[in-house]
Amino acid sequence: MENKILEMLLEKYSWKKANFISNDNIIDFFENNIKIIQYNDFIEIREYFQSILGVKRSAFKTIEAWFKTETDKKALLTETDSLSEKPLQLPRNYKKLEEALKLKRYSPKTIKIYLSSIKMIHAWSMSKKNKHIDDMNHDDFRKLFLHLNDEKNASASTVRVYRFSLAYYFKNILNLEIDLSFVEGLRNEKHLPIVLSRDEIKKILNCINNVKHRTIIALIYSSGLRLSELVNLRVRDIDLANLSIHVKEGKGKKDRITIFSEKIVEDIKHFIDGKESDEYVFLSSGKDKQGRYHPLSGRSVEKVLESALKRAGINKKATPHDLRHSFATHLLENGISLRHIQVLLGHKNISTTTIYTKVYNPHLKGIKSPL
Repeated sequence: MENKILEMLLEKYSWKKANFISNDNIIDFFENNIKIIQYNDFIEIREYFQSILGVKRSAFKTIEAWFKTETDKKALLTETDSLSEKPLQLPRNYKKLEEALKLKRYSPKTIKIYLSSIKMIHAWSMSKKNKHIDDMNHDDFRKLFLHLNDEKNASASTVRVYRFSLAYYFKNILNLEIDLSFVEGLRNEKHLPIVLSRDEIKKILNCINNVKHRTIIALIYSSGLRLSELVNLRVRDIDLANLSIHVKEGKGKKDRITIFSEKIVEDIKHFIDGKESDEYVFLSSGKDKQGRYHPLSGRSVEKVLESALKRAGINKKATPHDLRHSFATHLLENGISLRHIQVLLGHKNISTTTIYTKVYNPHLKGIKSPL
């Protein structure tokens, strides 16, 4: 492999198979290395994914739009200047948008999604319409969402993200009301969550020898925590006497109380004993240059579960969030009401919780196939 930039990309995501490097991964890589990447590097990377790996990535269309138009395509192919002379053009109100989102105390993840969406919409508008995002009109909006639907085959949830980001930008930054009613009421894809059986949960826990890793997986499953809630868990949030966890500023900045299993009390004690109340329960194993431990990363937890699934011989692409799905489904099987499960999970609407009735259907238990 001769292209050094491609090597950098593959090295950065070496924990993944190359054909699983996502659009977001590619976008992040180019954003972080835009000053050293040449257009020829971009062409080689795109060719590697499309011709060698045989996978399509819509991110390449977005990246191409950052620094070229169709009319200067051939000229750019022969250029040797670095892209530092062709900086990524951002919307002129990009910084204002970022500040507004922070002042509204949106979560870092939501801020990143909104900013990324606005950048991509701006890139599309400049490429297809040769106009700044601020100058887009109703017809442009319709063509944008047709592009997302027809060319990018975007999911309903992705379209909603673009819609919310665009509406927020125009209303709160440009002080303009825009009509996006044509993308309201989108039908959701009817995907059922992945649920691990009780036996599979036991197999996973039994094959994890590291106490910290086993405690983390057991805690997520026994409490229904989201991954972000687990890594941000602090000593003061855990009530060992009442077997409860006070989840602070979960999704939607909402607090809630959930439960955990008595079986892991001693293991949890091991990780909170001697710590101050505001310290994180779980820390990374490595130290920074100042000799301090950082909170555990979400990716570390994902890798723990991936490894455990392989060792347990479970052929499911389950994630930590699927442990939360399993928690809810098994509670339902135990006869716990949907209303109580909704409270434990922190769902705003009971309709979100009812998805678990489709995974566990007691009416199907006694039915056998006619074959």
